[in-house]
Amino acid sequence: MKKQLCLFFMLGALTLTGCGGNGGNGGSTSNGGGNEGVEDLGVKDIHTDLMKQYLADEDWESIKTYVPTVNAEDSSYHNDQSQPNPIELNYDEVDDADKYYVQIAKNAEFTNAKLVEANTKAYNFYNSEIGQEYYYRAAVSEDALNAAKVYKFKVNDTAPRFLHIDGVINFRDSGGWKSSLIPNGVTKQGLYYRCAKFDSITAEGKKAIQELGIKVDIDMRDSYQVPSKSPASSDDWEVEVLKASVASGTENYRWEGKQNSSTDIAQTYKKIFEAIAVADEKPIALHCTHGADRTGIVSWFLLGLLGVSKEDCARDYVMTRFAGERAVLPNGNSSEIAKWNTKTEALEGETWADKTYKHLHDDFNISDDTLETIREKFVPGYTRAA
Repeated sequence: MKKQLCLFFMLGALTLTGCGGNGGNGGSTSNGGGNEGVEDLGVKDIHTDLMKQYLADEDWESIKTYVPTVNAEDSSYHNDQSQPNPIELNYDEVDDADKYYVQIAKNAEFTNAKLVEANTKAYNFYNSEIGQEYYYRAAVSEDALNAAKVYKFKVNDTAPRFLHIDGVINFRDSGGWKSSLIPNGVTKQGLYYRCAKFDSITAEGKKAIQELGIKVDIDMRDSYQVPSKSPASSDDWEVEVLKASVASGTENYRWEGKQNSSTDIAQTYKKIFEAIAVADEKPIALHCTHGADRTGIVSWFLLGLLGVSKEDCARDYVMTRFAGERAVLPNGNSSEIAKWNTKTEALEGETWADKTYKHLHDDFNISDDTLETIREKFVPGYTRAA
């Protein structure tokens, strides 16, 4: 992201998922008890070529030539490019069978491994954690897994972590970004997710929500759009709805948190950040309609609080373009993030993180304890001053 330092100069911005695959026979080379005989597949990447091009490009203006644009006459999201690449797990050495059993784990001992069934010799593994090392093995029966060949790979650690939740677009994790709060700091994955509405989520999508451990659906849409029960809930996994409505047409007040004297958006932000402070107990998925503006400003504040650079805060916001959302690029000084940048820079504080902290504390009345708790839980190794 350091390549994007030009951005603001121009502004003037697994939980393991189930793996399926084909199984192996007893002629494998490792029993999974260690690294001996494990085949190293190297580094895998969840980002599509389009995403990688965007993340690496040094010319901010050229992004507009290949980031997809939404068709104003088409509301079906055919332009959605926010789905990550799966990591293809292969096990060709396994004997042919009608069914295969695949295990995936974060360790060579396969403790807490996920077991799935598949009917082909390759499986598309979604929702891996970035920077995480994984092990997998496959066999034609569960009993044969202990003797099956073991493979390992590491997921590229480039943020953002996009996820595939069937029926939902623009779904990504706030974890994996570099943090300035401590040396070599990185924000923790699996606590806070941002996305578009859940209205069209499928049964497979609900299963992924459960596997991620998401327990709270923070809905920022207009109050009449917020359901009493989350569409992400299933028969065996209840997702709590937290109503945090921010009315349409309040774009000019979302940084300050207020609209005249009748609408105090700051109170809504305060409620959201108090929920974020316990996200280690109740992981969150926060959304509005498209996961762009209302979702974007909360995520902007959160990442800034966590010591994520202003360039990466903007990068995260603009990545919504991959969901086919209307133009959210920082065109001149009239765009939202250009204004946010100017206003944040004008605050007191030595760093971007300090300025964001002060804004959340002084203007939104979010307590020091809440803000420091969020930092401690989201940036491993960070401790508040005595």
